[in-house]
Amino acid sequence: MKKQVDLLVTLDREKMESDIEALHKDGIAIIDNATLKANIDDPRIIDVPLRQIAMETGKKPIYSNSAAVGFAFGVLGLDIELLNTLFRERFKDETISAGNIGAAAEGNTRGKAHAGKLGSLPTIDGAPSRLFLNGNEAAALGALSANMKFISCYPMSPSTGIITYLANAEATAGIVTEQAEDEIAAVNQAVGASMAGVRAMTSTSGGGMALMSETISLCGISEVPLVIVNCQRGGPGTGLPTRQEQADLLFSTFTGHGDFPRAVLAATNAEDIFYITARAFNIADRYQIPVIVLSDQHIADSFFTVDQYNLDRIPTETSMISTRTLSEMAEYKRYAITDSGISPRAYPGQSKHLMLTDSHEHVETGHITDDPDIRKAMVEKRGRKTARLSATYNVQTSGTKDAEVTVVSWGSTGDTLSESVAILKERGVHLNHVHLTDIWPFPTRQFLNAVEKSKRIISVEGNSTGQLAAIITQSTGIKPEVMTKYDGRPFIVEDLTEAVLEVVK
Repeated sequence: MKKQVDLLVTLDREKMESDIEALHKDGIAIIDNATLKANIDDPRIIDVPLRQIAMETGKKPIYSNSAAVGFAFGVLGLDIELLNTLFRERFKDETISAGNIGAAAEGNTRGKAHAGKLGSLPTIDGAPSRLFLNGNEAAALGALSANMKFISCYPMSPSTGIITYLANAEATAGIVTEQAEDEIAAVNQAVGASMAGVRAMTSTSGGGMALMSETISLCGISEVPLVIVNCQRGGPGTGLPTRQEQADLLFSTFTGHGDFPRAVLAATNAEDIFYITARAFNIADRYQIPVIVLSDQHIADSFFTVDQYNLDRIPTETSMISTRTLSEMAEYKRYAITDSGISPRAYPGQSKHLMLTDSHEHVETGHITDDPDIRKAMVEKRGRKTARLSATYNVQTSGTKDAEVTVVSWGSTGDTLSESVAILKERGVHLNHVHLTDIWPFPTRQFLNAVEKSKRIISVEGNSTGQLAAIITQSTGIKPEVMTKYDGRPFIVEDLTEAVLEVVK
C-alpha cells in the first residue's frame, strides 16, 4: 500500500479534508462541490456534479458512485464498455443496471474533458482473463475448491463477507450456509457437521474467536477437523471493527484450555488466501485438528487483481477411512494409538461398528477414562501430530539471502515489506526478507536455515507487542528486534521503507 494516490474520489467534505494530503502533487481529486458547501482552493480538485448526474440519469442519488467511476474511466481513457458489462453482470434488475450505466456514461463524457492529465494507460494486447475480488471472496472460493459443504457464522466485521458470498452460491455450489444466533452456536454447528463427515468451517473476528475458544478445545480432544477463518481487526473489545490490526496471532496460537495440536496459517493477500484456505481443509482433515486461518481487515476488504486460480495446486487429502477398510476391521477404534498420532476416522452410519466421539479423555474406542497411563499415552499421541505437521511447512525468502540483516513479516505486511526491501536494494541496502504464512506449529528448522547468515533480525508487525517475535523467541531462542504499527491502518510502503532504513542504519 502506497502513501500517495494519483486519483482520489470522495463523496463528502470530511473525507476530502482528511484524504487530500495523500493526493500526489500531479494527481486529480473528484468531488461534488455541492456536498462541500464551500470550495476547497486546490487546483487539483475537479468539481463534478455527481448527485445531479445521478438524479438526472437514474432518479436516485446512490448512482453518484457510478457517475464518479465513469468520470475516472474518462480521465484514464478506459473503455466504458468494460464497466457496463460489469453493471449488467452485477445487477440483474434492468432498471438498476440501466441507472448505473446511464450515470457512468454521463460521468465518462465529463471525464474525457480531462483525459491525459494523469497520462494514458497502456493497451495490453491479448491480456489474460484475471479475477478481481477481495480477500473474503477469495477465502470463500478457496473453501469451495476444497469441497467445503457447510459454513455457520454469526456476522462480525470484517469477516461477514465470507458467508454472504457463500450464501449467494448456496444453490449452485450445493452447500449449506447458516447464520447462527451467536458465535458459540456457529462454531458448534460447524463441529457437528464435521463430526457427521462433511468439510465444515466458520469465520469470525477476534471477539467471536474468544467465544469459540471452548469449542476449539473440544476439537482438540475429540480430534474433529475444523477450519476457522479469523479476519483480524483492532481490539480489544469492540475496538476498531472496520480498521486494520494483526493482534490475534498469540491468541489464535494458544487459545483453548489444555494441551492439543492445532495449525495457524496467515494469509498475505487475495491470491494466497485462496490456496491457504483450501490447504487448511486438507490439514484439518488429514491431522484431525482445528486449523485457524488468519486474515485481516486489509486483506478482507481490499480488492486485488489476481491470475486465474490453479486448481491443480489443491490436492484432496483426508484421513477418512474407506467403507471397505472399515468393514474389514473387527473393532473400530476411533482413537487408536498410532506412531503418527493420526487415528482412523469414519462417519456415523458408515458401518455397523460402534462409533463414539468424546469430549472427555478416552480409551482407544472412545469410552471415558481417567486412567493415568492411558491419559499420558493419549496426550502424547495427539502431540505427535505437531512435529509431523511442522515438517511439511515452508518459509518464504526474498531479497538478499546472505545479508547481515533479516526482516521478518507475516500476514498482509508481507507484500508491503517486500516492496520496501526491493526499494532499499536499489539504494544499495541489502536485506534478507523472511515471510511466514505457516506459523504454528512453528517451522523452527526451516526458519533457522533462512536466517543462518543474519546478525540482526527485525520483526515487522501490525501490533504493539511483537507477537510473532515472541513465538520466534519461544521456538528458537532468538530474540528479534521489533518494529510495530498499531494505529488501525496498514503499513505504507514509503513510511516503512524509511523506518527500516533508519533502524538498519
